[in-house]
Amino acid sequence: MNSQNAFAEMKKAQDILMEAIDKSARTNLESVEKLLELNKERMTGFSDVSNPSDLIARQSAVFKEYAEHLTAHMEALAAIGTESREQFQELGQEFAKGMDFSSLFGMAEAPSKPKAKTGAKS
Repeated sequence: MNSQNAFAEMKKAQDILMEAIDKSARTNLESVEKLLELNKERMTGFSDVSNPSDLIARQSAVFKEYAEHLTAHMEALAAIGTESREQFQELGQEFAKGMDFSSLFGMAEAPSKPKAKTGAKS
């Protein structure tokens, strides 16, 4: 493998990493926006609470909605991580296929030995 190929492989790895960071940041931003929206909706909804049991029921519903949202958010981040890990594995396998290990470890091909004679002496 020459240095140009190695540079191309490193560029691919950098692209995979930057794509994963971008996707994660966008997912985090969308999640924060959704949580802020939920907070705004819930705070305005609490203004007409008439008794403590109604308040507790509404709070329970809010916590359940938050938990579902956060679970979906974590699953989305896990999917991004899985996708980038698979891309790195494929890249690593392609990289390994292109490597010439004999030059790394000084393992030159052994010279062939002459074949032994099979004839018997009398």
